[in-house]
Amino acid sequence: MLDIESIIANVQPTLAHIEPDRLAYKKKSATFISAIAIAVVASLLTGFISDQIIPFAIAAGVVAIISGIVYAFTVGKLGAAYVEKFKSIVIPQVLKLIDPNLGYDAKRGIDRDTFNHSELFTTNPDRYKTEDLVSGKFGDTFLQLAEIDAEERRTRTDSDGKSETYYVTIFDGLLLIADFHKEFHGRTFVFPDNAESSFGKLGRMFQKMAGRSGTKLVQLEDVEFEKAFAIYSNDEIECRYILSTAMMRRLLDMRSRFGQKDIRFAFKDSCVWIAVPHPKTYLEPSTGRPSTDPTQIRRMLEELKSFLDIIEEMSLNTRIWSKQ
Repeated sequence: MLDIESIIANVQPTLAHIEPDRLAYKKKSATFISAIAIAVVASLLTGFISDQIIPFAIAAGVVAIISGIVYAFTVGKLGAAYVEKFKSIVIPQVLKLIDPNLGYDAKRGIDRDTFNHSELFTTNPDRYKTEDLVSGKFGDTFLQLAEIDAEERRTRTDSDGKSETYYVTIFDGLLLIADFHKEFHGRTFVFPDNAESSFGKLGRMFQKMAGRSGTKLVQLEDVEFEKAFAIYSNDEIECRYILSTAMMRRLLDMRSRFGQKDIRFAFKDSCVWIAVPHPKTYLEPSTGRPSTDPTQIRRMLEELKSFLDIIEEMSLNTRIWSKQ
């Protein structure tokens, strides 16, 4: 893998090639918005001068709404086309420079069934969106990484008996699935320990009820790890084999590095599944920043590196025993 500055230097010609697309969008956007602003202000001024502010204010509002719709279907599409071009050309090139065996598809992600199969969350989503799939081999490890927004539909009734449907977030972030370096057959889950940290000894009772089907709460000897996580497994011996002293330290360091107390891990199907909350945009270029601005590419590279580093942190490229 090239260092970050070398990657930025390598993609600069491609960035320079797509910069005219961004500039064309910005120019048309500025012209369109200026024209609408002039029309709205003129309508309001006419209302003040003619002492008929209400009808002219309504007219200004109608102009603004219609203009917004027209903008979305004309100029707005230019901005979307630029973003799509950036993601389809630049990001695959960046990934190939990181590792030629890595691929990228902006429109694909990790499907709903796979998300549900992870068992990282107890609720199956009613509304599900996924994109920005990074997949392939990084070293000796096959991985999939994608952005996911999963929501549950709920209904509430107000004091008048009227029902309202709304959505609550199950997970908004990035899901990484990677081959584990040890062969195993059971299911082990490492979840944030919200119960015991909030309710003390009473929380231990809630913990026991919070596992997944067929699993039991496992108590490990690492005090710091036990304070941060609740561990469940259907095979305690295998759980201890997976969660070695070194592995527990790596998971704690990862939790600290991402700054996310709600990070979740599953060890099943001889893979590690890691869900990291990440509500900010991911691998998304800004139309307000020049394509050639190295700051933007550096940010994307740091985002990718933060997840690819997991492969090294967990020593997943070190094959152990029967794991080839």
